[in-house]
Amino acid sequence: MEVFLLDLTNLGHPSEFWEYFYQISKIPRCSRQEEKIRNFIKQEAEKFGFKHKVDEIENIAVKIPGVDQKLKCILQCHMDMVCEKNEAVVHDFSKDPLKLKIIDINNEKWITAEGTTLGADNGVGVCYLLTIMKKFHENELKFDKLGLDLLFTVREEYDMGGAKNIETNLIDGKYLINLDSGQKAITIGCTGGIGFHTRVKKKAISIDREELNLQQINISIFGLAGGHSGRCNEGQAHAINILCQILWKLNKKYTIYLNKIHGGGAANAIPREANSIIFIKKDQFEELKSYILEIFNEIKNLFNGIEKDMDISIEKFENFSINEVISKNVQDKLLDLLYVFPNGPIAFHPRIKDLMFTSTNLGKIRTKEDHIKIRWLHRSLSKYYNNDIYEQVIALIELSGLEKENKFRASYPPWEPNFSSELLKTAQNCYKELFKEDVDIKIIHGGLETTLLIDKIPGIEAIAFGANSKGLHSPDERLEVKSVERTWNFLKHLLKKIDQF
Repeated sequence: MEVFLLDLTNLGHPSEFWEYFYQISKIPRCSRQEEKIRNFIKQEAEKFGFKHKVDEIENIAVKIPGVDQKLKCILQCHMDMVCEKNEAVVHDFSKDPLKLKIIDINNEKWITAEGTTLGADNGVGVCYLLTIMKKFHENELKFDKLGLDLLFTVREEYDMGGAKNIETNLIDGKYLINLDSGQKAITIGCTGGIGFHTRVKKKAISIDREELNLQQINISIFGLAGGHSGRCNEGQAHAINILCQILWKLNKKYTIYLNKIHGGGAANAIPREANSIIFIKKDQFEELKSYILEIFNEIKNLFNGIEKDMDISIEKFENFSINEVISKNVQDKLLDLLYVFPNGPIAFHPRIKDLMFTSTNLGKIRTKEDHIKIRWLHRSLSKYYNNDIYEQVIALIELSGLEKENKFRASYPPWEPNFSSELLKTAQNCYKELFKEDVDIKIIHGGLETTLLIDKIPGIEAIAFGANSKGLHSPDERLEVKSVERTWNFLKHLLKKIDQF
């Protein structure tokens, strides 16, 4: 069942949340393009009479004072979203509203977007904080001792630059609740991350297609599940990796000329699509196509039950006017390098069963005018092993002999769990009191801004939780409708408990 939505207010409590979710679905907010969503938050704060402040990197904090303020808590989310879409979908994230719809999965309602990411990560947090503002203004929420700093950060999905560069006088509090983590669990730790990119000089040459009797073909891998790169242990295929396996084997068996490789959309998303344009001998097309399909079908069998829509196309280009290809020396070294690169889970925790410890993701590759740009993101629960996998990849690049430039983009430390936190114990008791069951305590294989904020505010206690969402960083992103009210009730109940400290 699919129902396209113009009004979300009938989806449940709190109705203000769904009002805001619909409104922000029309506001462009890709990472590093947060101006419009920040202006919307400012307007709401001013409308409700709350003071706000914007720091130099353009995080915004809204201040909600308590009646007799003796204690402060920071509630935090990020304004930006990952902007991913299916290749065939026409959508301009800089201006087009998301096309929201309701789907039914196992008799549960979920909200998703047509062919694009939904922005529940972390639009959910944004809407909870906006709802708090409105309910305080209308006196539906009120605390005696507790004041709130509502923090909306920028660039989380790009490099966590908002949290990393926050001005410390923007916020204040003894407790921090991050609203960017999964439902029915409290998160108390996360991986650190290192992001960087490499520019490989392609040393392009021009070829005579007629003299060499060449045909241009496009090889496309598409239809993969993709998702958040911190969830790569779920078995998803990696489109760039599969394409590079095919290209490497072709390069060993046939004479091919590589024009371009293109794939992925973000360093923190598992690539769902990748394509390459190559030149081959005209009389070898059918033979080569059969060989590619043989390789692809063997690979596809490995992902049976996981990748239901994974597919490949091999098409001739009849009107391709470009005669430029990557030089043979660079082509050979580049394909060797891409073939041996690690991707996905690297190691699981040595002591905690089934906890992914270290991973890496080649998230994006683009062939530019004079270079090929490759982007990675490495994650680990250990600062040492995060550096270790980063150094291994750098070593592989050095061994390739390619002329290149490596550029370190960003890093953030792991969030080490504090099991004795007063906030954590209160949240556990609150959850059990409200829902009559114990809450799961998790350390996640992904990055949360909490790890940077606790470094900025020494001694602060922190937890993270949120509504239930799936398929993050992919067009399969969806938000479970009933989890919104459950999480809201937990957040309200927890804040009331903190107010009694």
